Amino acid sequence: MTSPFDDARWFPVDLHVPDREFRFLPIDEGVLERSTFLDNRIDAQLDSATPVPLAAIPPQLPAGRLGWLFHTSFCCSTLLARALHLAPNQVVLKEPLLLRRLGDARHSGWPVDDFLRPVVGLLARPWSAAGSVVIKPTHAALNIAADLMRTTPGSRALLLTSSVEDFVVSNIKKAPETQSRIPELAERALRTCTLAARLPPAALAPPDLLCAAALQWAAQRELGADLLRAFGNATLRTLDASQLLGDPVGVARVANAWLGEPQLDTALRARAAAVSTRNAKATAVPYDGKQRERDVMSIRQRFEAPVGRALAWYERHVAPSMSAAARDLPAMAPLGAP
Repeated sequence: MTSPFDDARWFPVDLHVPDREFRFLPIDEGVLERSTFLDNRIDAQLDSATPVPLAAIPPQLPAGRLGWLFHTSFCCSTLLARALHLAPNQVVLKEPLLLRRLGDARHSGWPVDDFLRPVVGLLARPWSAAGSVVIKPTHAALNIAADLMRTTPGSRALLLTSSVEDFVVSNIKKAPETQSRIPELAERALRTCTLAARLPPAALAPPDLLCAAALQWAAQRELGADLLRAFGNATLRTLDASQLLGDPVGVARVANAWLGEPQLDTALRARAAAVSTRNAKATAVPYDGKQRERDVMSIRQRFEAPVGRALAWYERHVAPSMSAAARDLPAMAPLGAP
């Protein structure tokens, strides 16, 4: 006998950890395509969701091939996620709210162990017979990345990141509301990784937001290095955003061979070529690598002095305390290596 939980389209759109309660909505592939993220920005009526207690989730759920696309902030992960999305045969779930809720709960001290298996089981349900799923958690859920991988033995993961300079420059482009969260995100990553105990006092008191962004970058890179030490390159591979931007189709094909279904290569090439010409977070807007290069160059020229100060502060106060694996993360387990 089948149940509604057998269908991936009966989708868990939210989770209240203290009340141990999910919220479900029926959605389709169109919602996945239209939604920039599957958090509170999902293209669905969240206020119409049906409450379902944790205890009602079946212990056994349909499962297929599963991959994880972890990432630090502002490294073009949404572009890669869109390139890999070949619904219904291969579905990429972009930042489902459930994982943000678990990351927030962990950060606040709530126990999350009871939720890991049902949350992952629900998200990993295939959308077609023999289909595969790639899950891209928000960077704010890096604090539960190791838990997610331990919950899914046999799955593979890719960690996408960027250089500290690219990260600092990207933060300049963000809205004031996003920039205001930089110190909180830095503290969140520092609490989880091994870097905080090694940092000098000056590193924990960044003088401005761009310096705080550099600290956030370092802490997230250290989280990635911790993850790599725990699971090794047989399970986890690393990638720098510059490689993706330099060859979006080629890199997407290699990422698909690692995470997804290699037999979908022909469809994936066409998909990756198409999405690489659009803004990944506003797909109606034309945008490609050349336009991005022009935008980045303009920002670097306009903000040369504050960017330079932030990078100098990082090199003096933060970089010496980072592990070699964190500093050189993309080279530690490169995607495509044997």
